[in-house]
This record gives sequence, C-alpha cells and structure tokens, in this order.
Amino acid sequence: MPTDEMLAAKTLNGEIAAFEELLNRYKKSVFAIIFRMIGNYHEAEDITQEVFVTVYHKMYQFDQSKKFGPWIHRIAVNTCISSMRKNNKVVLINFDESFTPYYEPDPRANRTDPQQVLENQELRREIEEALLELPESYRTIIILRYQLDLTNQEIADILGISRENVEVKVHRARKALRKTILKHWDERGQKYELPAL
Repeated sequence: MPTDEMLAAKTLNGEIAAFEELLNRYKKSVFAIIFRMIGNYHEAEDITQEVFVTVYHKMYQFDQSKKFGPWIHRIAVNTCISSMRKNNKVVLINFDESFTPYYEPDPRANRTDPQQVLENQELRREIEEALLELPESYRTIIILRYQLDLTNQEIADILGISRENVEVKVHRARKALRKTILKHWDERGQKYELPAL
C-alpha cells in the first residue's frame, strides 16, 4: 500500500486517483477538526471541501521528507481560522465525548443517571462559554488536545511550533479556562468544586 507521501508525489505527477486516495484517507479527520472548531455540520462540510481544493493546488509546497498528516491538518486548522475571521465568527465548541453530528441523539444518554447527564451538560455549556473568551490560540490548542485527543507532538507538527511550546500553551490555556469558569461561577454566586485542570 502506498504511503501518504508517495500518493502526494503521484498527485504532483498528475495522477488524480492518488489524490482521491488521499482524500479518502483524510476526509474524516479533516472534517472532525473543522466541525469541532465551527460547531456547524454544513459549514464544516463546505470548509472541508475548501481544504481539499487548497491541498490540491498547494501540493507542490508539501515537503516530501516530512509526514503528510500534520501538513494537511495544519491547512485544515488555518482554513478554519481564516473562515471564522472572514465571517467575524467566534468558535462554537461541541464537547461530546465522541464525534457525533449535532442532530443525532446520543445512544448512551438513556443509560446514564439523569442528574449526571444534566450536570455534564451544564459543565459542557460552562466550558463552551469560557472557551469563547479565550484567545484564539488557546481555543485551538484545547480543541486539538482535548477534543481530538492529539498528542503534544502531533499538535506541534500541525501548528508548526515546538512540542515544548505546545506544553506551555496547553498549561496556560487550561489555567485560563479554569480561571474564566471560576469567574463566571463567582459572578453568579455559585460555589462549586472544580477539579484541578
């Protein structure tokens, strides 16, 4: 089976079938990143198509001595951020445990204690509100790390920064998120215990 990098080289040589194979390999992960950042299923589909058009036209920029995955995921993140800036939108986060389009009911919901479900929904809403107040770079880091469950090295490769820099950003983003949530609770006079982030 050809590697991603081999398929990228074949795409540069005009083999459309090679590009279609890359598209099939990456369409789910690219869509997942965009959907997590945008929160709108149909808009995420549009941006995903835009990403693959960009990838096709910029394939000559891909360094074949490196891995293809981080390169295409970086394009996905950057396209998503550009689209949000252009439309003057904020990030809408979907903190489901697994990727599920927003219109599908969670089959696990009926098996859980209703009080626990309610508390989890409330906490997710609190996190979403707090994330909207964080700088864009922190929001992106949190999405990649905690929603897409990428390692610090994978995030570093996608964002084009060092793993150490990612570790610092993750730490600062978690601290900022915790501080924002606690501030919201304090403003409403709520007293909850928030586990250390």
